[in-house]
Amino acid sequence: MKLPTQKLLSDKTFFIEFQGYLTNHLKHAIVALDKLEAPPERIQGYWDHYSNLTPYNLEIEKNPKSWDQVQPISDKKEWKHLRGKKEKWQEMCAFLEQEKEEHYNGDTTKLVQAYSPDLLGGIAGALTHGIIHLGWGIDAGNDWMTTEGLAYLNFCYLGVDESKFHDNAVEEQSPMESIMRVADDYHSQNLKEAWIAKSKLQYDTDFHPELVVAGFQWQLAKVLASPHSVATNLPTWLNTYASEDLWKELYRTCVWIYLGTRDSDNHGNFLVLHSLTSLWGLEKVCQVINDPEVERKALKQFYANLVCLLAASSGGFPTRSMLEQIQSEVPLSNTDEKESFDWEPIVAAGIQEEEEHNIKLVYVMKALWNRYGQWHGFSEAASTFTLTPNIGPSDAEFKA
Repeated sequence: MKLPTQKLLSDKTFFIEFQGYLTNHLKHAIVALDKLEAPPERIQGYWDHYSNLTPYNLEIEKNPKSWDQVQPISDKKEWKHLRGKKEKWQEMCAFLEQEKEEHYNGDTTKLVQAYSPDLLGGIAGALTHGIIHLGWGIDAGNDWMTTEGLAYLNFCYLGVDESKFHDNAVEEQSPMESIMRVADDYHSQNLKEAWIAKSKLQYDTDFHPELVVAGFQWQLAKVLASPHSVATNLPTWLNTYASEDLWKELYRTCVWIYLGTRDSDNHGNFLVLHSLTSLWGLEKVCQVINDPEVERKALKQFYANLVCLLAASSGGFPTRSMLEQIQSEVPLSNTDEKESFDWEPIVAAGIQEEEEHNIKLVYVMKALWNRYGQWHGFSEAASTFTLTPNIGPSDAEFKA
């Protein structure tokens, strides 16, 4: 990446969250803009604008302590004790930097290999922005952003308890087949009432009270804590697919869901978009870990999280008819657009976006389009922008 971008990604001014529950997305946008070859002045301009006022009309926050006053946490025992407690992010960053120098000869790759595998059960934390920050830091090749991401994933750790998973519980051949089966169960068994409405947490003891005002983050935390068997009974394809096919089919399935849940004005679903950018981040982390067993375990967590996220959204789980319709409209046979499709207008639109989720969407979809045979689903998703949701304190309920 260009030197100005690396300088921005190495900046240590801003805290990882703001308003008590919102993730600071600034560096994610900078990575995507650079990958889309945005001019340096646009990259700097985005930094200047977002750091002054986000698209939520809320300000990001500076780190509460100057870094020379930050004392690293004591050891690995405290690191694990702090998991998911949303405390001492700066202190955990300092600890990781110390660990890297003392035990890994300053090698960030080795630090990720040592510390990330047992964090991948918590990738739903902060609406997946922990794994996004880590994976996109790796994608950018930036050591400091990667350290921030490792600490953030520990800070916001949240997921389905993997002891509740049942391997090979359902014989199915593809992710979309599984999602359709869950859709049938969700609607036929009225799981919105039988599962989602009955999920509970004691916010003063079980989870973070600041998330009560966050609307959907609180709802998702309750659902993840009480997963239904539709999320924990894992299909056979999670074990039988080759690694490269797992990633390809999960990306395609998330694109179908994203396109199938568009609103009447053709805007993409904000929550489903996270599944695409977080899967990209997870893939980058797994590439560094380079352990097939860890990778497969992480993708089982991703699948369970996806089921819980779709079920918990206020719009409810997509219907089978909705999913079948989008598959017929965007079939896998519609590939090889290379000669006829022009990415330039979509890339230009993405570069000009203020909503950083759309910038990231364009980057990831273009990369996948090139990787997987120029499938029309990727190019259509890239041009399906989402709207910035109203999730400020004045409107705590997120409408999915």
